[in-house]
Amino acid sequence: MKRSSSGTGCVVLAALGFLVWCAPFAQADYVYDEAIDGDLPHPNSAFILPFGTPNPNTIRFTLDDLSDGWILQVDPGETLKSFTLTAFTPDHPDYTATFHMYDGPSQTDPVLGTAWERFGVDFLDRDFMDFFGIEPLGAGQYLFNFWFDNSPNPTVEFDINMTGLSPVEATTWCAIKSLYR
Repeated sequence: MKRSSSGTGCVVLAALGFLVWCAPFAQADYVYDEAIDGDLPHPNSAFILPFGTPNPNTIRFTLDDLSDGWILQVDPGETLKSFTLTAFTPDHPDYTATFHMYDGPSQTDPVLGTAWERFGVDFLDRDFMDFFGIEPLGAGQYLFNFWFDNSPNPTVEFDINMTGLSPVEATTWCAIKSLYR
């Protein structure tokens, strides 16, 4: 009898070691870079980008003659906490752009936040959700829409911060619990 319980302990230790060894590879951040991953579509054709936990999540795109749009899906148990401008080039004193964030996946959904602003380096490290008075958002789909109002065409980068249990973490804990059953 002792032998089987010690064998179970070895299996549990081996499984835990494997899960710890794999965890750093499974918990990578997500980056969508328009230069690598393709041009973001007009908001009418927006698709879901797989942002989520764990963080960080980053999106880089160049505002061009067309609107850039994407859908962010917040899964149950996750919360969208912030949407922060982390890079903007080139800076131009007369540059303006328009931003809309919709409470749903289409432009017919209610607008959560809207801006017509002079964008530039003065917006660096600014959380757009906080700036526009948008509270943290729970489960649902949210359409983001940017377009430029004049030239030049800047490249912008945002960090998207979400909290909650990631699918990888949930799977890991389920696997550990099943070893004890």
